[in-house]
Amino acid sequence: MATADPGRMNRCVGTPFLCLWLAGCLQIEETITIDQVGAGTQDFVMSAPQATLDAVRLAASVNQNGAASDTKVLFVRESMEQELTTRGLELVTHETTEDGTTKKVSMQAKFTSLSALRQSPLVGAAAEWHFGPGPAPDTIEVTLYPQGKKAWTDARIKAEQMKDAIDPVAADFFARRRAQLQGLDVTFRLRLPGKVLRYTANMDQTGDCEVTAKITADQICTPEDLVRRLAPRYQAVFDSRECKTFPIDR
Repeated sequence: MATADPGRMNRCVGTPFLCLWLAGCLQIEETITIDQVGAGTQDFVMSAPQATLDAVRLAASVNQNGAASDTKVLFVRESMEQELTTRGLELVTHETTEDGTTKKVSMQAKFTSLSALRQSPLVGAAAEWHFGPGPAPDTIEVTLYPQGKKAWTDARIKAEQMKDAIDPVAADFFARRRAQLQGLDVTFRLRLPGKVLRYTANMDQTGDCEVTAKITADQICTPEDLVRRLAPRYQAVFDSRECKTFPIDR
């Protein structure tokens, strides 16, 4: 039976935000559904040519100072089952298909608490969640930093700097590599246990209790666009009147 190294797994899942430059034809759809007590499911679908998976693997390895990183573990049910179990989640379904040079993996994981969700490798190693009181009574504010809060703060500063001054090196690099973004399509969907009342501008409300963020190639027209999408912040406020036992961060 194949086994998974937790450190390795965290380096190869959640890579769309790290490796947008290598994202040729990369398609990811992730849906996190949270119920009234903080339990729920996480659905993850990824499709990409083998060449893109190899490039992501190499980039993740370099990012981790040369440590091993292998996207192949995503496609091995036994590896994913062990990894998720170790982190307090349960693998419910796992299916892989291959069409020519393109590989696809679809899976669903179940978590019984927000603590387990925070440990999920399907969000990424650097992800930070916060579930706090909303701006009004009977509301809860959910915040996700896929690359961590510091990365989001640093990206905002860098993007503002780019607006005020042209960096010819960054502009040239962006122009030469932009072609590799073609086919990029990343969707992150959050289903909450109450009606959505407010959400950040990088998301759309796609249901009474649902918000969705998308990253596609045609959204990334400048180096500033890329910097912001590499380290985003997703935030939504929902009506929590039916969530009396929902765990809140204080």
